[in-house]
Amino acid sequence: MRTEVSGTTSAVRFLQEENQRLHQRTVELEEANSYLRDCLKSIRGLQWAVEKLGDQVELQGLLDRIIYEALRIVDAEDGSLSLIDGETRELVFVVVRGALQEKLQGYRLSLDKGVGGWVATHQEPVVVNDINEDDRFSPEVDRLFHFHTRSLASVPLVSRGKVLGVIEVVNKFSGRPFDDKDVEMLTILAPIAATAIDLATWEEAKPNT
Repeated sequence: MRTEVSGTTSAVRFLQEENQRLHQRTVELEEANSYLRDCLKSIRGLQWAVEKLGDQVELQGLLDRIIYEALRIVDAEDGSLSLIDGETRELVFVVVRGALQEKLQGYRLSLDKGVGGWVATHQEPVVVNDINEDDRFSPEVDRLFHFHTRSLASVPLVSRGKVLGVIEVVNKFSGRPFDDKDVEMLTILAPIAATAIDLATWEEAKPNT
């Protein structure tokens, strides 16, 4: 009798644990589905804006919206979009959101400095979740503007095989590390920004008829 009771108790405990595990898995799937729906909504809106770029949408506003969406989706506090100055071989911060929005706009960094410079040079995304452990990180901006970078993710802006600049997001609100999902999202947004920049540059260079 005691053996039967013990077996029943074990079975009940197993079913409770399995039910809890399934519930947790359901919650995770619902969160993932919500995240994907949110991402798709943002991407559709940005693609529509790019299509209308030559009509009524202004490039600076579009790029600012791209950075806003990037920060919102990956839950980051600060972010920027930098473009390469072909003459000086520097990255120029053209869109900045977050604590340094007023100070960092227009600031320049040599392509041989920082994670952004490495990403632009090698055309590869990078995640740094401990800046003290990565020699590519440059403390120049932190030191000059009294900022504290804890972690960052950076992806290149590439259009028609040419690197135009980088998107960089810094410090998650939650304090969690950046992960592959964040990089994938940034990698989806980056071509939209690159296409918009490329289209705007082409429109400016096109001769008047």
